[in-house]
Amino acid sequence: MEKPVYRFGEFELDPDERRLLAHGEPVALTPKVFDTLVLLVERAGHAVSKDELMHALWPRGFVDESNLTKHVWLIRKALGDSEHDARCIETVPKRGYRFVAPVQRMARENPVAPDAIAAPIAAAGEDAVSARAGTAALSEGAAIAASAVDMRIDRNATADTERSPQSTVPQPAAAALPRKRRTWIGAAAAAIVVATGLSVWRFASHETPAPAANPPGSAIAIVAFNNLSQNAKDAWLGPALGEMLATEIATGGRMHALPDELVRPAREDLAAPLAGGYAAQSLATLRRRLGTDYVLSGSYLVSGSGDQPLLRLDLALQDARSGATITNLAHTGAVADLPALIVQAGAALREQLGMRSASSSELLEVAAAQPPTAEVARRIGFALDALHRDDPARARDELLDAVAQAPGYAPAYSYLAQAWSALGYKAKALAAAEQAAAHAQGLPEEQRLQIDAQVQKAQHDWSKAIETARALVKLRPRNPEYRFQLVSTLLAAGKPDAAQDALTMLMKLPGPIGNDPRVELEQAWVAREDKQVAAHAERALQQARQREETGLAAEAGTLLGVARWHLGDLGGAEAALKQARADYTRIGNPHGEAWADQNLGNTYSGSNPAGAREAYQRALAGYQAIGDRNGEAAIYSDLGIMLWSAGDHDGTETALRKSLAIRRDTADLAGQAWNLTGLATVELDTAASDEAANDYREAITLDEQAGERSHRAFALTQYSDLQRLRGDLAAAAATCAQALAGYREIGNTDGTATADFQCSQIALDRGDVDAARAGAERARVAATSFKDSMLSGNADLLSAQIAIGQRDWRSAIAYLQSAIRTCAAAELTSGEAVAQSLLAISGARVGRDVERDRAAARARELRSRITEHQEVFAVDITLAQLRGASGQADGAIAALRGLVAEADKRNWLAWSLESRLALLQLLERRRDLSAARARDQLAKDASAHGFGWILARMRGDPRS
Repeated sequence: MEKPVYRFGEFELDPDERRLLAHGEPVALTPKVFDTLVLLVERAGHAVSKDELMHALWPRGFVDESNLTKHVWLIRKALGDSEHDARCIETVPKRGYRFVAPVQRMARENPVAPDAIAAPIAAAGEDAVSARAGTAALSEGAAIAASAVDMRIDRNATADTERSPQSTVPQPAAAALPRKRRTWIGAAAAAIVVATGLSVWRFASHETPAPAANPPGSAIAIVAFNNLSQNAKDAWLGPALGEMLATEIATGGRMHALPDELVRPAREDLAAPLAGGYAAQSLATLRRRLGTDYVLSGSYLVSGSGDQPLLRLDLALQDARSGATITNLAHTGAVADLPALIVQAGAALREQLGMRSASSSELLEVAAAQPPTAEVARRIGFALDALHRDDPARARDELLDAVAQAPGYAPAYSYLAQAWSALGYKAKALAAAEQAAAHAQGLPEEQRLQIDAQVQKAQHDWSKAIETARALVKLRPRNPEYRFQLVSTLLAAGKPDAAQDALTMLMKLPGPIGNDPRVELEQAWVAREDKQVAAHAERALQQARQREETGLAAEAGTLLGVARWHLGDLGGAEAALKQARADYTRIGNPHGEAWADQNLGNTYSGSNPAGAREAYQRALAGYQAIGDRNGEAAIYSDLGIMLWSAGDHDGTETALRKSLAIRRDTADLAGQAWNLTGLATVELDTAASDEAANDYREAITLDEQAGERSHRAFALTQYSDLQRLRGDLAAAAATCAQALAGYREIGNTDGTATADFQCSQIALDRGDVDAARAGAERARVAATSFKDSMLSGNADLLSAQIAIGQRDWRSAIAYLQSAIRTCAAAELTSGEAVAQSLLAISGARVGRDVERDRAAARARELRSRITEHQEVFAVDITLAQLRGASGQADGAIAALRGLVAEADKRNWLAWSLESRLALLQLLERRRDLSAARARDQLAKDASAHGFGWILARMRGDPRS
């Protein structure tokens, strides 16, 4: 019973195989959730404390108790349990959990002996021995000592997980290679020469000759290597072998391995390859799905016990274009000899692919990328496996051990940066990336550049990140993966036009790139208009379906759902997102499932709050299950947006503060800035308080520290509005000018237009009518270009305000009717309400009483739907003026005095002055004795704060 199988109800749990079956069908669980279930089942009938579970699952800490709660919730969901019907797991109050279902412990059947497995596998590869390939392997092996594990930095190398534009931090100096490391390399050189006599590659030749030379840019798909013993302790070898061989094949730069995140889902539903490689039909399927030129597959078997287990490795190299098998390679040797094995395998594969022999300097660089010990290689292999399974917490733990054992080994730090980033710990990710850069001396140039890019992106130093991405493209111009990286980097830097140019150059590459769904996906990310996003995402989805690339189909479906939501097609959005979620489930991508659920929640947020909460809860549970704290924070932010739209200010603040607490814990400066800006905006709707001002200032400071130039400009724009409301117009103008300059510096045309409009509103308050009119016209042109309904409506409203102030009623009516059409079509309730109320005033001035009454009624109806305090002020002032014009002067005066008092209480000087101007006009029409005193005080206050537009209207000369 050394490795028992547990049965309870309709379920069978096999810890060794890491498999849960229900009625014989597999049940998908993330690794940590699976481990939690095993711990509970192994202690069935006994209470297991939360502390005990936490210590076993997360021995290094870093997580809170909510992760365990979500794990148990996911187990209950998988087993059909609930809090009220605990068939399997019951909660032990104030202690932990108990597995209560009856459990049978079953003995495992004896596994097949290793020799019995190895014999048929060896048959295909050991019939003939090629002296030519053996000599090549030996000559390149003797040229350099250790060329083992390269954990390719060009796969998933960025430390960032978000596509959002994020001052430059000095690069750490490259450290010299540690002496101990060099000693190991020198020792291995001699060891390989000796080892080749005992550990020899054997391969079978074929009638199909190897290609004389592959054109630059040829692609190879390295599929997951089969672990024939199915022993979990040997699972590290599969991912490690894939990364190691990818680097060997990439030596010289003529060929590149396709990213693992593309290859894994593409081969998921195919039968495992035999010793000679994939069957013809499967090979053709991989060619269709990936556009690959070659496929490298294989299997391995670890046997024996003690300190020197044996490794049996079989490789099959196939030409996916012709379907021919180029070579089969076989090897048997000690696991400890893995570095020497990879040196020989790389040389043999390069020769069979018609590639030139690697130079001594190239082999030295590859050697520098190898782990210094087999134990470090094992840790990194397990970490790669964990990253592939969306378990960054486990990957982090393995990598912390790896860097503890090899503190000068750069690739381990680079992968650690990825793990920390996936967990949401930005500062820790940056620190690890900087350690990778400090130890990158001697690595291949591609890896050094990738590590540099990793640091630059983590620092949000986008100008250097773009420069590095261009250097990679220049180094390997035929490698499309580097061009995709350049496009993504330009997008993250807020440069969509440059991203489009880079994408155009990518599409000119020869080969199957034109049919790659990722091109249309990038087009969707680049597009500014929702219709364009939807069109590109739909084409990407169709291409992905045709190529049977489920992972890319899921990403395209998610983008399509988001675009349809923005276009108001809620049914289409829901359908696309649900299908995307199903696709992510099919390929075992829990992070993708959570992302789809998050966007489903966003889709439901305006029309189905209950559905939105359920989707957000699923997404939150998913993010927590994989330890993605950045995902958790994003869910709370989205919840805050939903609650804000529903008028729940307290709920909004609570959600944003939860998100802020997570981002402070993870040292996510940019995320903190976003949350603080949201909190300041919520507070500003209550009052233009010092607290709101401090939150804006802190957000701006954090953005500066993070190098987050786009959001800094946004926060400056918002802060300038607070300053305007408080009556500090000179400071507001200066702050808005900073925001405008910030947007222009990064080429963010959308943001530039928004900041320009805000500056125009401030100019009007100061009495600069010409500047305000010109700004409104620029905003109108920009809105037409971007199809931005909100900006278009605001431009018309600003023009209408100027026309009303100048008593140009007919122009005002034309602008207001345009604003009403735009706002109504886009369901911008507040904008339409303001426009309708102003239209009622304008209609009354030109004797259009029917139009006045209809507009006033519509304004009142819309006003009842608005929950933001500040948004209703313009409507309430205008409706009070209408009451006064219709003979209800006393009620109108009382309403306006109430608005003045409320604005003063909220420290909204701008709205107080507007309310007092409306009140003054009404008092003067009534010849009220208090009017003269009110005029003097209003003029004094407006002059003191520079509100020239108020003074001009008081004088009856608004053109000045």
